Amino acid sequence: MIEGNATLDVSSYLSGLQWLSTGDATIMEASIIAQCEIIGDETTCWCETDYIWSDLVCDYVNSCCIYPPPSKCVANISDYTPLCVPKVNVTLNGSIDILTVPMDLKSVLTSQFSQMNGFSSVDVTSRSGGVNFIVNLNATFKTPKVQDILSALRNKYSAITNINVTSIGLANMEIPQKKVCYNSKLIINCSTEEQMDTCMWQISRANQGPQVVGTGTEVDMLFQPSCQGITAISLKNITWFWAGIYTCLFINGSVSHAASAELRVALLPEAINFTSVPPNPDCSSRQDIQVTVICVFSKSEEKYTVTINDTVVQSGSSNIMNYSKDFTIKCAPESPAFFIAVCNITNSLDQSRTTVLKVPIIQPGDPICDQENAWPKTKSGVKAVILCTDPGRVGTKERTCNGSTWGEPVDLCVKEALNQLSAAAGDFEKGVGATQEVAIAIFDNLKNTTSAENSYGDVSATVSVFTTMSRASSKIDLGEALLPNFIDSASNILNTTWVSDEHSTTNLATSYLSSVEDLVKNIKLNNSEGHNSSNIQLQVCRNTPSCNRTVFNVVVELNSTSGEGKMMGLQNISQYLPRNGFKDSKKSLSLVVSATVNTTVNTTGPVNIRLAFPVSDEDKSNYNSLCVFWNLTEKQWSQDGCNYTQTGNISYCECDHLTSFSMLLSKTPVDLPFMDQITYIGLGISICSLVVFLLIEGLVWSAVVKTNLSHFRHTALVNISLCLLLADCSFVAGTFQNILNDTWCLLLVVAKHFFFLAMFFWMLCLSIMLLHQLIFVFHPLRKKIYMILSMTIGYVCPTVTVGATYMYYAKNTDVKYYSRTTCWLTYDSPLKGSIHAFLFPLGTIVFINMFSMVVVIVTLLKPAAAESNKKDDKEAAKSIIKVIIFLTPVFGGTWILGLFVFLMDDNTFSKVLIHYAFTIVNSLQGFFILLTGCFGEKRVRDEIVKLVISGKSAKSESKRNLTTSMAKN
Repeated sequence: MIEGNATLDVSSYLSGLQWLSTGDATIMEASIIAQCEIIGDETTCWCETDYIWSDLVCDYVNSCCIYPPPSKCVANISDYTPLCVPKVNVTLNGSIDILTVPMDLKSVLTSQFSQMNGFSSVDVTSRSGGVNFIVNLNATFKTPKVQDILSALRNKYSAITNINVTSIGLANMEIPQKKVCYNSKLIINCSTEEQMDTCMWQISRANQGPQVVGTGTEVDMLFQPSCQGITAISLKNITWFWAGIYTCLFINGSVSHAASAELRVALLPEAINFTSVPPNPDCSSRQDIQVTVICVFSKSEEKYTVTINDTVVQSGSSNIMNYSKDFTIKCAPESPAFFIAVCNITNSLDQSRTTVLKVPIIQPGDPICDQENAWPKTKSGVKAVILCTDPGRVGTKERTCNGSTWGEPVDLCVKEALNQLSAAAGDFEKGVGATQEVAIAIFDNLKNTTSAENSYGDVSATVSVFTTMSRASSKIDLGEALLPNFIDSASNILNTTWVSDEHSTTNLATSYLSSVEDLVKNIKLNNSEGHNSSNIQLQVCRNTPSCNRTVFNVVVELNSTSGEGKMMGLQNISQYLPRNGFKDSKKSLSLVVSATVNTTVNTTGPVNIRLAFPVSDEDKSNYNSLCVFWNLTEKQWSQDGCNYTQTGNISYCECDHLTSFSMLLSKTPVDLPFMDQITYIGLGISICSLVVFLLIEGLVWSAVVKTNLSHFRHTALVNISLCLLLADCSFVAGTFQNILNDTWCLLLVVAKHFFFLAMFFWMLCLSIMLLHQLIFVFHPLRKKIYMILSMTIGYVCPTVTVGATYMYYAKNTDVKYYSRTTCWLTYDSPLKGSIHAFLFPLGTIVFINMFSMVVVIVTLLKPAAAESNKKDDKEAAKSIIKVIIFLTPVFGGTWILGLFVFLMDDNTFSKVLIHYAFTIVNSLQGFFILLTGCFGEKRVRDEIVKLVISGKSAKSESKRNLTTSMAKN
């Protein structure tokens, strides 16, 4: 559109269009949006239908925009640009809180808002405590205009306690119009033309009010905190949870601009209840049995296609999605022990979810448990499940049939209120309703809900809430206001006896201990000194080199450079933690003490924890006390790093967990005398040696790399040294766990994992090259092929290994990729833990390299075996020793000791010796590479000598020239 006086001569305007890349343009359609008549000194203008005066005109000639607007404007405005703009529908939704509504409020609102351009109408609705009003406009506006109106209203009515306005039509949201796939990702953008102070997002679902959307595990806020005129959210895993109406709000004082749109998701059921009737078909009488399998899930608006064993079935209920199919089981002698049914659910975008039901069939002679009240006849080894029937409770009860005897029932029924709290905590973690007020409400309700009698299901649900909120606390700050209710609710469930199988109880106790410790650590305290309850006591000390606090008559002394220390004692939890390794203990530990230190970024040094607890004369006479800590990674008690002493009736437990180099290949942290000093001294020497080696290689490279073979060797040595240097530096940085946050700890673990693996893969390249040269003497490698292969093996292989390991353990809820305590890979059990992604490549490569070394030694022995005189045998022995000395550092032979460290049992004398040997030789590996790879090669030594001599000669020559010049003067 070209705006100006009524003329068809628009060619002069086209040249002024900066975006026009060509001199030629074709006008496809022209429309008149404004006209002006100039008669003498008087100008009369008007806007065409569907157009309205621009803000520029209204700002300078307000008479043209007053309500009701005149049909024509008599003013000299023909040169204003823009003169008229398209009409748009803008709605202002306002709210005024005032106890007594003035009689003239509606007329005052009409008078004030009629001054705005495009004013159409005002509707006022009374409510308790004030009024709501709606203003309809046909034009956009600037926020300061509305703010001036709100200020005028406050000045006129001093009784107004709050007033705010939200516009609809000034913000724009970009959201897909069609359904999006389940488990997909999406970024939703929202923008407005004005620069605003803050922004926020809300989501509304069916039968629910709007909830605030914030950063969580499934959503990220983009353009925060200074969103200004644009904001966006990134949904990382779209499920039913994220389907709804989204609203973005740009806020400036009491005025906000909003845009709303619905996100539709092709849903899939989150939970599928797949059962059979009867649950255990009885074929003991050899008569065919009819079995009905039922696939049930929550009702939704999604159009599903459901099949059971590849047969399409229809829902039999209008309230829930209930699909069933009848089968006849032939009770023949060769009939299988189980009947398999498969329920497949497909949504409108052809995404599907499948669940499998394994129905146990009772055969003649099978041991069974007879029906007992609500518990049906069940086959031995099968767990029977029935629904909860107690009022106010949801969930199931379980009971296992052992032989022909029923086991104890496990009550997994959960209070409805607790079930709702678990859902609210899940919402909080994902990023919906993640505010301090919601967190306080969750723990307040949790305290009240757990104060009454609790079942095992209630305990499990409560621990689930703790675990969920502890994960959320890593992203969302939790304040001290919720601390008392959190401690009380955590204490309440320790009054309940946890009745279940040993494995489930152990996992539940471990999750409880881990989540409670994480929450205590992550809750931000300002003035709180802690909180005491019946089973948990929490004490806090701040900014002191050492502090003493007492929890349950145990004195806890914490020595740290500075920061905030939190000491917590827990009763009645140790009985649920297994005594693996201490099964001979006759008495359970009665108290678990936990201590955490939140250090500042400038604090360094170890943290020492000392416990002093009273021991009765009976215990002192009959029991041998042990000082142990609960290893959350291995899920067992351990004495590593803890010392026990006793003075009179006071026992002392002192722990100091430090990191040493041999921790890399150890299942548990190692604390041996002088181990850390050896590690740091050796690493310091190694890092300096590697820097010197790389500098020397840079100086002598062109002189020593004359052949392909030397080029191959020195390329591998340089990359081995570079990777080892970076790995050593990462290891040293990773020893300061007290000052590292989670992100830095993870980055250092990835760096150590990658660079150590890259070093080994380059060692493999060197080994393969040497082996090829020995076996295929007349078929030498070409430089291009070697470089491509070595770069692929040296860097691509470790990248794939580290990436695949991280991705696998990022999705694993049982075992994590790294340990926050040690800043290294995790070990849980044989073949379980990310440490195996380091051990397997290491072991394989070291084995291949040792094989290559044996081939070299055999090749050297062939001439000696042919001549077999003593002199030649002596020379052969020297050659073998030389090969072993020169190849062991660059072939990773010293790391064999590390494999023994990993495989041997703890606390044996031989393992202690191997720990020391491994730490010494591997912390000095860089120094050995300097000796064997640099000074051990004659050509390199000669070049170093030449450089030193030439440097001295140049210096002497300069001195002689200077002396001669002075003599002449």
